[in-house]
Amino acid sequence: MAQVTLLHAPQAKAGNHYVYRGPMPECQECRVKGACLNQEVGRRYRVTAVRSVRHPCPLTADLVAAIEAEPAAPPMSWWSRAAIAGSSLTYEPLDCDRHDCVNFATCHPQGIARGDRVRIVEFGARLTCPLGYEIVPCAVDYDTK
Repeated sequence: MAQVTLLHAPQAKAGNHYVYRGPMPECQECRVKGACLNQEVGRRYRVTAVRSVRHPCPLTADLVAAIEAEPAAPPMSWWSRAAIAGSSLTYEPLDCDRHDCVNFATCHPQGIARGDRVRIVEFGARLTCPLGYEIVPCAVDYDTK
C-alpha cells in the first residue's frame, strides 16, 4: 500500500528507490516534518507516483516533492538449502567482509536489517562465492504478518 511522504525533488521520479534514514537535526523546526518523517527507518521504498506539491527543505536547502511510495525490499542472497519461494524468514546477514566480491551488495542488502522478517518471492541459480557458501539470489518482500 502506497503512502504519501516527501522526498528530495531531484530524486522524486516514479520507479526510483531509496532507503529512509530518519530525521536529522535540521528537521526539528520544519513545518512539514510530519509529512516527511513518516516512514520506517532503514526500510527501502519505491516511488510509485510524484505529486505536483513542493516545499522548501531546511536540510537540503532545496525543494522536496510530495510522492507516493511503497515498501520495496532489495534483492538479497540467501542459503540455497533454505531458499523456498513463499517461505518467510528472519534475516541474519551472511558472515562475510569481502567488499570486492560481485555478490557483496546482495549479501549485505541496504534496506534489510538483522532480525527483519522477509518473504522469498523467487530465487535464482546458485552464485559463485569466494568463501564457498552455497547461496542464491532472492527477490523478497517485507513480511508484515
